[in-house]
Amino acid sequence: MSIAPLPENESDRLHSLCQYQILDTEPELGFDDLTSLAASICNTPIALVSLVDAQRQWFKAKVGTEVAETARDIAFCSHTILQSDILLVPDALTDERFNTNPLVTAEPYIRFYAGVPLIMPDGYVLGTLCVIDFVPRELNPSQLEALKALGRQVVAQLELRRKLLEADHLTRELQHNEAALRESEERFRTMADSAPVLIWIDGQDQRSVFHNQTWLDFTGRSFAQEYGDGWQESIHPDDRSSWFQRYALAFKAREPFTSDYRLRRADGEYRWMLETGVPRWLPDGTFAGFVGSCVDITDHKEAEQDRQLLKMVTHAIVNSPDFHSALRVALQKVCEATQWEFGEAWVPNLDKTLMVCSPAWYSKTDRLNEFRQSSEGFTFPPGKGLPGRVWVSKRTEWHQDVSLESTYLRAEAAMAAGLKATLGIPLIANNDVIAILVFYMFEARQEDQRLIDLIAASTELGLFIQRKQAEEEMLKSLAKEQELNRFKSNFIANISHELRTPLTSVLGLSTVLLTQHFGDLNAKQAQYLSLIHSSGDHLLKLINDLLDLAKIEAGKQELNKSTVDVIELCQNAIEMLEVRAIEKRQVISLQLPLAVESIVVDQQRVVQILLNYLSNAVKFTPEGGKITISSRLASGLELEQNTLPPVSTDNTALMVIEPDARFLVLEVTDTGIGISQEKQHLLFQTFQQLDVVSDRKYEGSGLGLSLTKQLAELHGGRVSVCSTLGSGSTFSVWLPL
Repeated sequence: MSIAPLPENESDRLHSLCQYQILDTEPELGFDDLTSLAASICNTPIALVSLVDAQRQWFKAKVGTEVAETARDIAFCSHTILQSDILLVPDALTDERFNTNPLVTAEPYIRFYAGVPLIMPDGYVLGTLCVIDFVPRELNPSQLEALKALGRQVVAQLELRRKLLEADHLTRELQHNEAALRESEERFRTMADSAPVLIWIDGQDQRSVFHNQTWLDFTGRSFAQEYGDGWQESIHPDDRSSWFQRYALAFKAREPFTSDYRLRRADGEYRWMLETGVPRWLPDGTFAGFVGSCVDITDHKEAEQDRQLLKMVTHAIVNSPDFHSALRVALQKVCEATQWEFGEAWVPNLDKTLMVCSPAWYSKTDRLNEFRQSSEGFTFPPGKGLPGRVWVSKRTEWHQDVSLESTYLRAEAAMAAGLKATLGIPLIANNDVIAILVFYMFEARQEDQRLIDLIAASTELGLFIQRKQAEEEMLKSLAKEQELNRFKSNFIANISHELRTPLTSVLGLSTVLLTQHFGDLNAKQAQYLSLIHSSGDHLLKLINDLLDLAKIEAGKQELNKSTVDVIELCQNAIEMLEVRAIEKRQVISLQLPLAVESIVVDQQRVVQILLNYLSNAVKFTPEGGKITISSRLASGLELEQNTLPPVSTDNTALMVIEPDARFLVLEVTDTGIGISQEKQHLLFQTFQQLDVVSDRKYEGSGLGLSLTKQLAELHGGRVSVCSTLGSGSTFSVWLPL
């Protein structure tokens, strides 16, 4: 909290305040009415006329509080008197000057403050007219101007008092006071008549005793017609009962109230008004009735209704099952909200050369079925007919009576159905017209600007309808992709089965011949039979990999998990490749100790993963190289920070990795040829090999790493690679613990 500094002219200011002889005087109706009116117009629970003395601020008039004064050091008004214009504090808790002020942090818990400095003719600021609330808020321009006008009236009241004191204090005191009261009332009437809001005053009998000129101009009635209960004739019949009940309760409780209702304007149109009323009290504490104001909120009310309509339509569109259902929702909601009888939709054909009739339409009556059926046979090229013109212009088009329009191509059918007014609306998304909505009515209808504004706003629905169209196309594409995947999996399974039967015979017969049970073989025959046998082995492995991939993609691959000794698992894999490594004078070793002793996995599948890694390491490592299997523990956070191939689409749902998840990472490191950075993204893709076909040095199908990736993801794990061209590679499998 900051304490306001003293004005430079503080001594002269206090002297000027004393000249008014107003401190600690009794309440006066003129000040009380202005304070009540300030609270009513600004819709605040507290309003004050505050005069700032040397050590305190004292309240000449107050509404909503019984406190007569507060210390100057904590007074908001001490800051207001330092400036020439109104001081606004929308939220005291966010204002460094007041956020620790005891009036904010304790009773009465002030949050909002607006104060007008009372600048006297001699230039001294004696105090403020202020309004206070317990919640953060703002004042609209009309309220600000009215509050400033009331501040000037308070200054006028103070000036009036000073002038009265200058008069003959003994002999003319009564006459001067009576004149001051009459002048005060006249000033109040002048101020009220010039206020931009409708002002009224009721007496103790709940009957009207005053309406300002703004009110009379609005209703087009005289004061005599409005006096008493006469003004209630202008309230909309549907709103009278609810208004009276609310007013009667507030009157009985002597409490402020707000109400909204429709009031008939002089031209006969009903306008929505927001009314605020506060009780009036005489200086002796007697209840005198209510004073209040009304503000025209029709535009705000209609805008809120439009927002609710668009919100409702958007919600319905989002929940629609498909594109044309979304269009029908838009047609129905616009018809219901704007009184059009019939709505239809036109959409571009596939090559976007014609507007064709959508199956989406809405009608309030069966009279238009024939017109609807006849419209289905029409198409509109760009610029032709109402749909074609709106398609090109991307603007709303309104026709009061189609029978008078020579450019309307379906005029004969429309007139036969009894239709006259028509309206075409483009639904635009990303600057493309995705549909044209056309509406009809049985009566000629003049152009309605509010309706056009609403329709223009509703064209934003094009984005939501386009999203629904994209969702529908995506679902169709996904269904087609799934069907192709099923076909592919079935094809691979069937063709693999058909290949394995003759291949088994080839392998069996070649094995028998290689044992030379039927006679000796010469060197060339043995060479060819060995080539046939090894080629058959390679083909059988390829077929088995294809079958495994097909099972995984079809969701039929199941894991047979059990608790497995990690050392035994790794040694099994090494033993299967050790002979091939020895042929190339390579050394395969297992780095001990391992990170864990055991893990729950499908042993056969994890061995298959390690075999694929080891087989590639042997294949791509020159003679005399080294290959090592090592292990380590890692977290889910480390996993996410690694550069990994994307998760397979079918396994995405299984790959939600928690940061604190724990993994055993088995790594196969070699001293081989390595992989260049620009080619590493091709790893783990089906049928992908990195060497150019024409210069291929290493045989392989390109299925091994893809299958490894799928098997790791089935375990809830991942695969990764780190490699430098010419320096070797490390392939890893991350298995969850």
